[in-house]
This record gives sequence, C-alpha cells and structure tokens, in this order.
Amino acid sequence: MSAPPFVSPLLQRTLAAVYLFYDAFFFPIDDNSPPITSPLVVSIPSLRLTAGYSASDSTYRFSALTLTQRPPAGVNLDVEVTSIAGDYTSFEPIKLTLPRPLSSPVKRTDVLIPAPLWPTPATRPPQGETAVRGQIHSAGPLPVSGLKVEIWVGPAPTPPPGTPFTFSDNQGQFLYRFPLHKGPAGAAASFRIRLNNGAVGVSPASLSLQLGATQVIVFQRI
Repeated sequence: MSAPPFVSPLLQRTLAAVYLFYDAFFFPIDDNSPPITSPLVVSIPSLRLTAGYSASDSTYRFSALTLTQRPPAGVNLDVEVTSIAGDYTSFEPIKLTLPRPLSSPVKRTDVLIPAPLWPTPATRPPQGETAVRGQIHSAGPLPVSGLKVEIWVGPAPTPPPGTPFTFSDNQGQFLYRFPLHKGPAGAAASFRIRLNNGAVGVSPASLSLQLGATQVIVFQRI
C-alpha cells in the first residue's frame, strides 16, 4: 500500500509574542488576577503588525505568516496600546524584542508577557469596590495634569513599597482603585495621599474613606 501523497502547506503562521494586560491596581499579580477585558488595539507600528485578540484567555497575540517571509524581528520595538472605550492607558513604555528566546521544550512563559495598564477616569469600578475619583485644583498657575498620585492605608507618612500609582489627566482628574483592600462594607478607614513622591503638597493629605464605595474628592494642590 503506497503512502499518501505529501501536500505542501498553503499557510504557516508563527507566534511571536502574547500580551496579557492587567489593571495596575491588582499588583502584585498572580494566576488569579483578572485580565483586562475592555477592548484594546495592540500593535507594533514600526512593523505594521497588529495583535489578534483571543477571547478564550483575553490575550493579544502577535503572529505572522512565515511560509514565504521571515518572522518579525527587531530590538526594543514600541508596542502601542489603545483602549477603544478610553478606560485604560499606559503610563510606561511597552518595549518588545523579537524573536523572543525560547526554552527547549518551549514554555508558555517564553511568549506570554504580562503588562500593566492604568484605569482612566472613564473607568467605572464594580459595585462593592473601594475607589477614589479625584479632582486636583490649583489656586494659581501651577499645573494639575501629569501629577503622580499615591494613596495608601494607615497613618504612615510614606507609602509602603509596591504601592500602586496613577497620574492625573489634563483636567487634574484621576481614578484610584483598591480592588484588593477588604473590609466591612460601609465601614470607614484612614488613608493618606501624596503627589509626585511628596514633592508637591496636597490638601487634604489624610482621608477617611467608606469601604466598598467610590468617593468623589476634590483636592487642592498647595
């Protein structure tokens, strides 16, 4: 009995890198950290390459047809992420070098890259989560945009290592989430806030927040 004839493949697609985006306020992440499910457009402009979305695991996958061309390659490539709803942004450059080094045998972590994104004021925290929707004002010409914001629990004058941060937008607005902070809903807890690592004064600097709710607070840059 003769062997079946060999049929050459018509298409061949090579997986280059896979991004999994998570909300920066869930840091540090683990296997139970929820991925961002808000629709994103993820691309490498210099290669004119756009990642495909996988709904099964909320990942964005860079791949290319490689039967007749080389796999995508480059050093410190800029990865551009755009939130369709405007509810997430990136405050840190996302760089990618291709091809990625592979183990033998290949591991999932060889191509999977977790990356943080920051919620914008357009984000609506889920019911039962503690959050601050802030607005920074200035009595004079001092800018209120691009200010680094840190908020932490307790009376300590400086935040503990690993405290998440965000930045105010062009109107001085920001959203600060506490998705991992647990406590009786409706109970009050003491928090502190600082701007630009303490280099910019802010009032109030101490907060009493109701757990399990989003509070709107106006701050004054001083």
